[in-house]
Amino acid sequence: MPDFDRIDLMNYAMYGNDFDPQWDEIRAFIKSNASAQKELEEIKRTVPSPHVGKRRMQNAQTSDPREMSGENPNADQRKPSSGDASKSWWQKILGD
Repeated sequence: MPDFDRIDLMNYAMYGNDFDPQWDEIRAFIKSNASAQKELEEIKRTVPSPHVGKRRMQNAQTSDPREMSGENPNADQRKPSSGDASKSWWQKILGD
């Protein structure tokens, strides 16, 4: 079993979960190593969760994104009338 360091434990605390097989080895290491368990608990207490800011961003997305960019949401949106507008982005790149 490979040894993991504090950075590995920090990555697991920030991004790991109990369901992803990618984290199986580090979970087994933590279960078998008491000092790793203590260090993981310390990391969880001191490092902020990456999910803290997500709730705020989801609330901001409920408003009209045009308001945040300074556009007038009541203004008419431009509708291109050329034939290029009906092509997908990859067709425009390839020139089809």
